[in-house]
Order: sequence, then structure tokens, then C-alpha cells
Amino acid sequence: MSIGSTIKKLRHEHDMTQEQLAELLNMTSAAISAWECDRNSPDISQIPLLSHIFGVSADVLLGIDLSVQEEKIESIIVEAEKCSSKEAVNIYRLALAEYPASYTLMLNLARSLDYSGEPETYNIRLKERIALYEKIREGTKDAYTKNCAEGWLCRIYINQGQRDKARQIAESVPNFMFSHNDFELMLAQGKEKIYNMHYKIEENFASLCDDICFITMIEVDGKTFFTHEQAISMLEKIPRLYEVFYENEDYLGDGVMVSLAYTRMAEHYAELKDANNAIRCFVSALENAKKVDAYYEGLDNGFYGITDIWDYPQIPQEKRHTSILANPDFDYPTCTLCVDKDGESQVQRCIKDFSHSRFDFIRNEIKKSIT
Repeated sequence: MSIGSTIKKLRHEHDMTQEQLAELLNMTSAAISAWECDRNSPDISQIPLLSHIFGVSADVLLGIDLSVQEEKIESIIVEAEKCSSKEAVNIYRLALAEYPASYTLMLNLARSLDYSGEPETYNIRLKERIALYEKIREGTKDAYTKNCAEGWLCRIYINQGQRDKARQIAESVPNFMFSHNDFELMLAQGKEKIYNMHYKIEENFASLCDDICFITMIEVDGKTFFTHEQAISMLEKIPRLYEVFYENEDYLGDGVMVSLAYTRMAEHYAELKDANNAIRCFVSALENAKKVDAYYEGLDNGFYGITDIWDYPQIPQEKRHTSILANPDFDYPTCTLCVDKDGESQVQRCIKDFSHSRFDFIRNEIKKSIT
């Protein structure tokens, strides 16, 4: 492919007119047309600027197939996924220096910046994440990438109390009857359909438990809507749901939600000054937190799969769920586990939750449980 054809292809991919490209280069649209018709070629001094505008290397402009860049970016992402989020940040920064217009790399960098630990850098990282998501939202033509950026950006603005900004984003997103995942499920056949349905079931289960936990914390007029007794009644259902979904309390790394549910129940019992149940729930929260930490012990950060496809290591047999619904061993070529052990352990987080003054009246009993 000639350099003129490559420029034309890149211009179309960036939804850019000849006039817009000419303006960026301080040239005439006639000169751009001459390039694309191979009547003329860019001066060598213009290659770096063209590379920056299109977010490609000079090699791509000079004739290497554009698929090479996509393959390089994909290999970078695969490598970064094997690392901790903090390590991945450096990998994505270097990659963006080479491919500055890659919205896929921007999205992955923004996600990786949201790692636990280092509270002193949190605000700086948060500002960078917002800037990246805004840039993606304004620039990308890929619907999926834009939707991901909008979703995370909306969540950030809500957490920051900037609800007007969040609402503007929410109202700008199209309201589709069917999502990309819905179409994939409809089109899938055989083993692929089984995998897609399994993923949907597992995702819906996790979402259900998250929602139950979250709804008990929603405030109306400055007060939680549900009474302590009502919240406890709802939270008690989460461990029961886990008992149904998994076999033999085989929660493995997914036990974080169970630990959190018991922590929230203990908080409500503490507010009711019910010492026995508060201590009981604390012990259960700590036990589940220990199980989660034990599960991740010995596993390196990164992705694991049922098969060794994409060079991902396989999940050790003892780390796999016995529940068919939780982790079916269909030998399907996909990742099934992401390990990210940055920051505090689950036990440390659990103990921190119980440092609140509401537990002071049972502090001695809590200390005994920890030791």
C-alpha cells in the first residue's frame, strides 16, 4: 500500500475530511488530494506530525500493514494484564508514547490507574483518569470504547458529588433495546452459546448480590432508608445465595462479597448494641476474608484461564470451583480469573472496617477474635 493510500485509509478511519487534515498540517486540501492520488508524497519532515495526528508509527505510514499496529497494541495489553495494576500503568504509558491516539490504550491506562494503596497519589491519579475518560468520550468513534469511558466517568462524578455532570453523561448515552452482549448471545451456537449463557448467569448473580448490599446503604433525606433490622434481613440473604450458587461453601476468591455482607451486618448489630450477633458476624467476616487471602496466596498477578490459550497460565485444579454454575470446565478458550493483589489484603481491610468507634463496646472481644 502506498503512503498516499495509507493516509487516505487513516483519514477515513478517523472520520476526518481532507480539509480538516490540511488545516492541521497548515496546507491546502488540494495538496492532501495529491498525496492520496499518489501524484505527490509528503516531505520527510511531515511524517512525525502525520504519525502524531493518526496515532501510528512512522513504519505504518511508510507502508507496513495497519494490522501490525493493532497486533502490537493487543500484545501490549496481554502483557500488561499479566502484571499488577501499578506495573501496568508504566506499560501503558510507554505504549501511548508510541501510539498516542490509541483510545484502547487510554482506556486500559485509565482503568489501571484505579489501584488500591498509595492514598497520597489518589487525587492525582483520579484527575488523570477523568482527563483520559473525557478524551476518549470526545474523540473515539468506537461505540464500545466510548460507552466504557462514559460509564466509568459517570461513576466517578457521582462519587465526587458532581451529579449534574454525571446526569449530562447519562442523558447523552443512547437507550438501546439490545446490547452488544445480547446480540452475541443470540448469534452464538453450541459450546459458544453455553459459555455466553454461563457468563451471563455468573454476572447476574454477582450483580444481584452487589445490589442487595448497596440498597441497604442508600440514604434518603440524610438517613438510611431501611431500618437496621430490615437491612440485616436483606444482607442475611447474600450468604444464603452463595450457598445455593456454589457447592460446599466453595466460594474461593469470590468470598469477598460474603465477607462484606457479614461486615455490614455486624455494623447494624453494633448500632443496635447487640454484642453477641455483632461479634458473630465479625468472626464470620474475618473467616471469609482469611479464605479469600488463602485462595490468592501463591498466585501471581494477572489473568488465568481454564486452557493455556493466549499464553495465559491455567488455573490450578485446586483453585477451581466445584460448582458448574460458578466455573464450568468446558475447556472453553477464555480467561476465567483475574488476580490483582495490590494494596491491602482482605483481612487487613476487614480489620480496618472494624476499627470504627461503633465497635468500641465490644473492642476487647474483637481483639480476642483477631489473635
